[in-house]
Amino acid sequence: MKLTKISMVIVLAALAMQSAAAQETHSHQHKSEEAASDEMTTATIRKLDIEYGKITLKHQTIKNLGMPPMTMVFQIEDKTMLEGLAEGDSVRFKVEKKGTALVITTIEKMQHSGH
Repeated sequence: MKLTKISMVIVLAALAMQSAAAQETHSHQHKSEEAASDEMTTATIRKLDIEYGKITLKHQTIKNLGMPPMTMVFQIEDKTMLEGLAEGDSVRFKVEKKGTALVITTIEKMQHSGH
C-alpha cells in the first residue's frame, strides 16, 4: 500500500513538472511573438496617397508577418499619420494584418544625422 502511495506521489510530481515546463515554453513563445509584433521595420517612402490613406514603401523584412524585403502599398490606420512625411523619407513602421489588408499602425520619420 505504501509503495502505491509513493508511486502516485511520484507520478503526480512528474505531471506537475511537465505541466509547468509546457506553460513556461508557451510563455516564451508568446513573448517572442509579442516582441516580433512590437519590432519596427525600416523603409523608404516611394509614394504617398494622402487622399486614399495609402503609402508605398520599399521595406526591409517585416518579421511579425514573415515578409521578405520588397516594395508594396500599405493602408494607413489614420491619414493624419502621413502628415510631415514625403517621398524619399526613411521611416520606421509597424504593420498588422487586419482582415485581408496590411495596415500600418505606427510610422515615424527617421532622423538623419548630419556629417
